Amino acid sequence: MDTTPISAEIVELLSRISRQKLREQDVTPLVVFLTALISILRGVIIIDRTVAVEEEERLQKTLKAFASGDRDRIQLIQRLVKGVAKQQVYFNPTELLILTASFSDSEKLLALGFGYEMSAVDGHIDLREQMYLQSIGQRLGLDSRYIAVLDAVFTKEGSIDPEDLTEVQALLAPSAFESRDPVFAKAAKHLLGFFEK
Repeated sequence: MDTTPISAEIVELLSRISRQKLREQDVTPLVVFLTALISILRGVIIIDRTVAVEEEERLQKTLKAFASGDRDRIQLIQRLVKGVAKQQVYFNPTELLILTASFSDSEKLLALGFGYEMSAVDGHIDLREQMYLQSIGQRLGLDSRYIAVLDAVFTKEGSIDPEDLTEVQALLAPSAFESRDPVFAKAAKHLLGFFEK
């Protein structure tokens, strides 16, 4: 069971985004992660000014995988998706940093990796999407080598340093998420599949 403490600042931010008064017990580390993930994915969708059907479908599929059938969580996620879009959280680095402050490098990489997957879903990564994701990775404080690995894996351009690849794969190993909700390990396994293609 994940017992990561949730700050009052995060509860307040999520209450504002969801337009629903949340209590500390309503906000789990998974909900915080999903809000950051929604922000990154929505930013990727919006940044090139073209909303592809594949991107909206990928967003729904990704969120469904994390929602894991909990009705209350699904309703909250729907409110967060609307709130993130309405308040354009994806363009507010301060709010993204509040959400990700307690994230491990593994969690940051996982969120950024899903951003890259979203970017590549329509067949190619637009330069604006690529620059947006690189900027997000830097703001999250990820090692530039890790960002370069994700970039190369999803754009299929450039070379990958084998040591850097090994480090990224270790950070995304399902075992790196043992203390989290099981959906994290499942999501990490999904993302690692792209490294084998």
